Amino acid sequence: MGELKVILDDELLRLFKERVYKIFGYKKGSLKSAVELAIKDFIARIGLLQREDLSVKDIRGLLKDLKVTSVDLQHEALKLWVGECSS
Repeated sequence: MGELKVILDDELLRLFKERVYKIFGYKKGSLKSAVELAIKDFIARIGLLQREDLSVKDIRGLLKDLKVTSVDLQHEALKLWVGECSS
């Protein structure tokens, strides 16, 4: 087993623990289970987004949790594209 030590913002940690204990309860291993779940979810999402054969159907709903408008996303995509083209 590996070990991972991270330093988080106090408010983020408080919110994370609050939700973990609501879902997993106040028992040994709750935080570990939640962190493993979060890491697996992150890996799955990033892996899906990095595929080059994605269709609109594949990514539908992946961006629904973002708190930005589609116009903001378009501007960010343009900045990334310009940055890659100028490199």
